[in-house]
Amino acid sequence: MNNSDIGKGLLAGLIAGAVATLAKTYWEENFPVRDEETDTPPAILAQRVSEKELTDDEEKTAETTIHWTFGTGAGAIYGMLAEESSLVSSGLGLPFGVVFWAMTHGSVVPALDLEPYPTEVEPQRYAVNEFAGHLVYGVTAEVVRRAVRGLM
Repeated sequence: MNNSDIGKGLLAGLIAGAVATLAKTYWEENFPVRDEETDTPPAILAQRVSEKELTDDEEKTAETTIHWTFGTGAGAIYGMLAEESSLVSSGLGLPFGVVFWAMTHGSVVPALDLEPYPTEVEPQRYAVNEFAGHLVYGVTAEVVRRAVRGLM
């Protein structure tokens, strides 16, 4: 694979990651992954790394920035990897969604004590919604990545 294709994959992945993050955000507005009083992992992380107590507005800004940067960045990496191997983009993005969930909310996020492990989430529908949201992210990322890449 040449550098031009990697660059195209990066750009297609950035766009796909942004759209997929939007889709996952919309999903979570309709299928909640936590109660409204519970801070999100990005909000908890922002508060932990801050040198001062964040105001509600500062916390919301940090939360949004982390959420969108992570989602868009994951899409960019996905786009580059898809250029290297068709296996990465197989299954219309569903395998990617599963792996993305497993590497975040299924393991690292709870290990960092940013939220409970999926088996400990109450009510359990929140954990199911989180998992399904990652499937939405994966499919959206792949559909958009293919469309954008096809235009290049």
